[in-house]
Formats: sequence, structure tokens, C-alpha cells
Amino acid sequence: MLIKKFPIIDIGDYILREHQDKDVDHFYKYYTDNEVSKYILAEIPKTLDEARRELYYWKNIFYGGSGIYFSIADKRTDEMVGSIGLTTYSSYNNRIEISYDLSRKYWRRGIAEKSIRSVIAYTFNILKINRIEAITSVYNEPSIRLLEKVGFLYEGCLRQHRYHLGNFVDVYSFSILRNEFSNFNI
Repeated sequence: MLIKKFPIIDIGDYILREHQDKDVDHFYKYYTDNEVSKYILAEIPKTLDEARRELYYWKNIFYGGSGIYFSIADKRTDEMVGSIGLTTYSSYNNRIEISYDLSRKYWRRGIAEKSIRSVIAYTFNILKINRIEAITSVYNEPSIRLLEKVGFLYEGCLRQHRYHLGNFVDVYSFSILRNEFSNFNI
């Protein structure tokens, strides 16, 4: 990934922008909500300091060239309401993994769908990546439906693929290819 300047993507009432210091409190509040964190297949911060380190980890993957992670922010207030990103970039295989999360307060408003569609377009048009992968919990029905709605294809179940909340959990694998990109509307 050879993008030098962190982009801002306008998705209507919200923007996708770089993580900022002021995002830590909002991130911690929504990320530690049990209804949100039960679907996040990652370590959940237990303190504001851990949340700050987590946010900076995701911010710095852009500068290390291995991905890009955006804050989803309300355009009027600039408050972070979620995040979406691309990680585990493989230059040899020209593929990357997408992941996203959203404050429960903002669920079912189309924000995640607009964010995913915009990041797909950015990935294929600007980054010229061939394959975007997505992994989701087998229990995360809303995410499964959303991935299918935006054009991802189900590839299978990866048994005990992730360690989450003290257990190994099964996940579903999805992907979309650049040559499939024109088959749906962004």
C-alpha cells in the first residue's frame, strides 16, 4: 500500500477519517458495550489507557503500510461512532481483510453499509487490491446479512478460528473480488 496521505471519505452525514486523540472516550464507551463487544473478535480494552493503545495501534498500521483503519465520525459533531478498516495486507497475494464496528446507538441506520461500500470502492479503485476478505462470528446474523447485501460471497466456516472471550469460536469467511466489483452498486 503506497498511499502517503491519510484520506477522508465522505459518506453523507458521516465521514471516514483518521483516528484522533479525542476519539478515545467514544471508542472505549461503545467498544466495551456488551452488546457490541460480544461480536468483536478481538481483545476488549478494560481501561481508557488500553483503549488509547488499541486506537493508536490501528492508527499506526497505516503508517506501517499494512492497512488503514478509519474512524466513522458524525459530520456535524466529529464524534466517533464506529470504525472500519483494512488489515493483514498481503502484497504478494494482493488481498486484505475488512473489519468494522459501530456504536449500538447507531445500529440500523445504514451507516455500516455506506461505510463498507465506500471502503470497498476505495480498496478496488485506489488501492487496486484484488481480494477483500471478511471474517464474522457465526452468531453475528446482522453482520452476515450485511456482508451478503454489499456483495460478499460466503466461502465457508472456519472452525475454532478465533479466540474470543475465553473460548475458541467458529467464524464464517466471506470475500469479494475486484472483478466482481462492477456487478453491484456502490
